[in-house]
Amino acid sequence: MDKQEARRTGREARKALTPEERKKADARIFGKVKDVLKGASLIGCYISLAEEADTRRILEYCREQGIRTAVPKVTGSTLVFHEIESLSDTEPGAFGVSEPVRERPVRPEDMDLMLVPLTAFDGDNHRAGYGKGYYDSVLSGVKKKIGIAYAVQKTEQIETDPWDITLDEIITDREP
Repeated sequence: MDKQEARRTGREARKALTPEERKKADARIFGKVKDVLKGASLIGCYISLAEEADTRRILEYCREQGIRTAVPKVTGSTLVFHEIESLSDTEPGAFGVSEPVRERPVRPEDMDLMLVPLTAFDGDNHRAGYGKGYYDSVLSGVKKKIGIAYAVQKTEQIETDPWDITLDEIITDREP
């Protein structure tokens, strides 16, 4: 399946979830993410949009546990991650996505792991993002790349390009 079709399919499936289904799925995902955060001291994480699997609870948990977090800011054709203390250190930026307001850059290679958004994924941990290539521009140096998604976003094999970075793992609400 080409990435454009995968994006459309994944976004439609995600949008079709009811608020109750989304709430239950977010709770399952949060429980699994807590397990992968054990031992981490610095992570990269996106700030979720309304239809995406919730990361705000994850970011709050990290703050409570003393795990440093860095969130992305669109800079030219790439992302620059900046450390934040809390979500109050962000404001709407490019594409309506919350971005850090203070400059506290963190290199992706210094992160223990990065939680990555996606619109669709396949069984080989390939992802379709939003089509701008921002994450692919920074993922090559990241130690562990983990996608977060609802299970309904899984699709058949996604065609990849040479610049696409395969994720190490994708965490969903589906039981193992």
